[in-house]
Amino acid sequence: MNPKRILLTKPSKNYKQYIHLMITETSSDLHILNIVKGRLTLRKKTTNAVYQQYPMEEALYQLEKLSLEYQAKGYIEEPESILDAIMIPEDRVLDKAKWHYEGDFPEDLTKDAAYTATGMFITWLIKNNWFSEEIEHQFATEIEKVKQKQLTGAEFYRKCLDGVFSTQELADEIKPFVNEYLNIQQDIYTAEDYVHTFQGVGLTFYHVANTWENYDLIEPVIEQRFKEFWERIQKI
Repeated sequence: MNPKRILLTKPSKNYKQYIHLMITETSSDLHILNIVKGRLTLRKKTTNAVYQQYPMEEALYQLEKLSLEYQAKGYIEEPESILDAIMIPEDRVLDKAKWHYEGDFPEDLTKDAAYTATGMFITWLIKNNWFSEEIEHQFATEIEKVKQKQLTGAEFYRKCLDGVFSTQELADEIKPFVNEYLNIQQDIYTAEDYVHTFQGVGLTFYHVANTWENYDLIEPVIEQRFKEFWERIQKI
C-alpha cells in the first residue's frame, strides 16, 4: 500500500528543515495533497502550508515524486512522532550574582567578580542571538555593544539583568540546552568546562579576569557542548 503521510527532514546547525507530505481524503473524487514546510528547532516549529487537489492515484504519485525529489536534496525520512515531541520547557532561574558574593566569596575581590563566569556564557548567547525578541528590543544598544566588544557579558548581566539570569529572557529554541548545561545540580558549565578551561589562571574560580581574551578561550568549549547537544537531540 502506498504511503499517505511522509515526514522528511534535513539538519542544519540550529534547526531542522522539514517537509511534511500528507494526503487528505475528501468526499469527492479529488484528494488534497498537503505540503507543509518549515523549521524544527529544539522546542519550536514554524509552518508554511500549500494544498493541491488531485485524483487519488495522482495525489499518491505526486507525494512519492516530491518525497524522492527532497531525498535527492539531502532530506531523510523520519517518524511523525518527532513533531508531537516539541514542547516549550518551564522557565527557571539559573544563576544569581548574590548567590556568589553573599556566599564563600574571596575577600580580596569586589562583587563584580561574581558576574564573570555567567557573564561569559551570556556573551555567547548574545553573539548567537539567543535572547528573546523582547530582550533584544529592550536592550538593543547594550546587546550591540557586547557584539562590538564595547561591553562585556558580565557588565550586561549586572546592568541589564540585575544579576539574575533565567531562561525567561531567552528564545524558546535555546532553553533546553541552557537548562541542561547550566543546571544547578549537574553544573556542567561552571564545575566542568569553566574550571577546566581556566585551571591555573587565578587563585580561585572567581579570580578569572573578565576579559575578551578569556572569553575567547571559553567560547569554543561552549560551542562544542552545544554542537554535541544538538546532534544528540536530532537522534531522538
